[in-house]
Amino acid sequence: MHILVATDGTLDPERAADAVARWFTEGDEVTVFTAMDIPTDFLRRMGDSGIKEAATIAHEAGQGFTSGDRAAQQMAPLRKVHADAAVDSPSPVLTALAGGAAERTKPIMKALAARDVAAKARWITTENRTARSIMRAIKQYESGLLIIGSHGRGRFEGLLGSTGTKLVRQSPASVLVIRNPTKS
Repeated sequence: MHILVATDGTLDPERAADAVARWFTEGDEVTVFTAMDIPTDFLRRMGDSGIKEAATIAHEAGQGFTSGDRAAQQMAPLRKVHADAAVDSPSPVLTALAGGAAERTKPIMKALAARDVAAKARWITTENRTARSIMRAIKQYESGLLIIGSHGRGRFEGLLGSTGTKLVRQSPASVLVIRNPTKS
């Protein structure tokens, strides 16, 4: 079985690692996954160079942007153009995204290692479509179990439904929701 642990940095690493260790059996694979958002308004402010860079990043991650706005429409044809482009120097946007992803996944990776559970850390760019990106990862890895936290940072949580709620309702994998400890 493949176990996918999705985190936005708020998932309690010890509780997540305990849950993985409970379900993990010999031969299972574990991936700690985070979706890094590249907001559309950020891309617009960067202009064409930002759109080209985001298209390259999306292509390298095997993803495209799905929003119907002008930035996403401009990126679609650029993905093919940048498919074979070599990156001579590290992109500041890519470096920032990779650093943020590493920061989000590192505590869980460390907690899993302490329990002798080998895991891979993966991240992907998204454009305000976190639930959709996690669903793609579930299908890509053919995950049998998804582990998520009980709350995120969504601005419209409760009004439109949180990422966790969408995943619980739509996931083809079983979903284990880890309740974060209440802060006093």
